[in-house]
Amino acid sequence: MTIETTPPRASLPASNPAPFLSRDPSPSELGRRIKLLRISRGLTLKDLEERGGISATHVSEIERGKASPTVGALGRIALALGLRPATLVEPHVLPEVTVGRADERRNQRVQWGSAMLEALVPPVEGALLGAQLMTLPIGREPALAHRHEGEEWVTVVTGVAEIRVEERPYVLRQGDSLHFRAHRPHSYANLASAPAVLLVAVRPRLAL
Repeated sequence: MTIETTPPRASLPASNPAPFLSRDPSPSELGRRIKLLRISRGLTLKDLEERGGISATHVSEIERGKASPTVGALGRIALALGLRPATLVEPHVLPEVTVGRADERRNQRVQWGSAMLEALVPPVEGALLGAQLMTLPIGREPALAHRHEGEEWVTVVTGVAEIRVEERPYVLRQGDSLHFRAHRPHSYANLASAPAVLLVAVRPRLAL
């Protein structure tokens, strides 16, 4: 099972004191943006080819900043991602330093599958790494199952969790950690009678 629901990007706290950067994305930034959006939806390059009618090889070149997409190519990529083309190229306003306040963070929780995700800190300009708290509800069925490029690192904060990587189960208890390449299908389930809380770091950053 692959869950393709994409959590919205958390808003930036109003109290953040850092300077902001606003400019049109460079080819490398545009490519990274497209890649992160694709990954966050659990889509492969082949999926984009099938959905948008654009060569997977060409999308790969765009994502790596090796090619600048035409207006038509951007339109097909946006179609495959379920977005407006302007969303891909509009300037993003991001600071160089961000602060995650606990009371503000709780208002930005996002449900993905049946898991609850809470981004620990808003992204900075050019962010490649993301970290969030994942709360797994009671129940042995997978709360979240997906795959994406890059890697994940997980530590159990409270409770007991079963993380399956390519169907191989790893049972983790409080303080235990797991690190794996995230292109392998993986899922999270709760084995205890109370919610489990995990600290999850992901590279590249998912679009939370």
